[in-house]
Amino acid sequence: MNLVSPNNSQAYLDLYMIFSQTQKEAIVSIIIEMINADHIVSLEELKISNLINNELEISDEIFKVGYALDVEFALSVIKEMSDEQKLQVAYILTRIIDADDAVDDEFALFNNICEKTGIDIVINRRIKD
Repeated sequence: MNLVSPNNSQAYLDLYMIFSQTQKEAIVSIIIEMINADHIVSLEELKISNLINNELEISDEIFKVGYALDVEFALSVIKEMSDEQKLQVAYILTRIIDADDAVDDEFALFNNICEKTGIDIVINRRIKD
């Protein structure tokens, strides 16, 4: 899928460092929702989520808070992110979707997340530019 796949992976890896602790907690919450969208957690999803957690430097504390975080609150945090951060979140979520073959429920959730947070608007602007 990779709707917003970066042209320069290193530049996008650098963006991981600009997320605040609260933003990282929100991302963890949304990743968990995405992984559980089809009610089946695959080994591939676990591997990619662990990789993303390492890239984002997610501590045990951040993970625990993100795990318990209300999804609607997480979405409100993402909604307030910069356009670049929203694109990064979209890229992270597409990596979860691409992790296995069960994409229907995950893609529906991705679309819902994009609509609720304004990620869809940012992606559409980027496509038009």
